[in-house]
Amino acid sequence: MLPIRVAVATEDGKHVKEGEFNKAKYFAIYDVSGKSPTKVELRVNTRISSEDPSSALEILRDCEVVISKEFSRDVKEAMESMGLIAHETRNTDVVGAIIEFAEKVARLKEG
Repeated sequence: MLPIRVAVATEDGKHVKEGEFNKAKYFAIYDVSGKSPTKVELRVNTRISSEDPSSALEILRDCEVVISKEFSRDVKEAMESMGLIAHETRNTDVVGAIIEFAEKVARLKEG
């Protein structure tokens, strides 16, 4: 199984950012195979000052999934048009949020 590349909006690499995902200082990038995430990098959000929330998606083109606390409807639509999955979480921990997503995918495959 090929890994899924996941980006998580974060301020410190450890906690999922509260509020708009595009205003995160960083995106924690992980590859996920099964239920085990492997950290790839902590990517600086070079689009943080953009007025267009979907511009942050440009630096996440190599990812299949973006995890955040919330996404606006416009951003979700932009993500769908790019083939990205928007996963909203209540989890505060970056790795916990990734595992939550991986478990959801695993349940879908089983069902």
